[in-house]
Amino acid sequence: MEQNLQTNEEIEMQLWEYIDGSCPINDMQRISILIERNTLWKQKYDELSALHTSFSTNVELEQPSMRFTANVMDAVAATHVAPATKKYINKSIIRGIAAVFFVMLTAIFGYALFSVHPTTGTTSMLPKLDTSKFNLSHVINSETIMIIVAINIVIGLVFLDSILRRKKEQQAVKP
Repeated sequence: MEQNLQTNEEIEMQLWEYIDGSCPINDMQRISILIERNTLWKQKYDELSALHTSFSTNVELEQPSMRFTANVMDAVAATHVAPATKKYINKSIIRGIAAVFFVMLTAIFGYALFSVHPTTGTTSMLPKLDTSKFNLSHVINSETIMIIVAINIVIGLVFLDSILRRKKEQQAVKP
């Protein structure tokens, strides 16, 4: 019984391909011969072809209304699309990067200025600097560095929070 059921399913699959015209030519010839000679194939073919013709005559495809395209275009026109430059360029990020570079350049220039030891001679145009007055080792120690790192972490978290809130508000506005 199970094998008979399986063969009926296989027969139906092959017949559907035959009716749809999606099977290869050699299978079409083989199936047409089986329909002519085998009563089971002929019976299944008659059932499936009747079902196929009833579907094609009774079922109408739904078509969108005549105004569908105009409705879609009106809905698109109602939305305000932001310019692409505002989406990709954030001025606060650019200012932050510029500030980092400015601080780095100032620090490098300051280090270079304080580490220069001018020689005594008449060719030097710089005045003699007494660098012993600029001993910052008692101010800059491990505790100071840890405090600066902690402040930077807090500022970074506040900045990240503001970015995430802004994104959340933008997503809430877009329905």
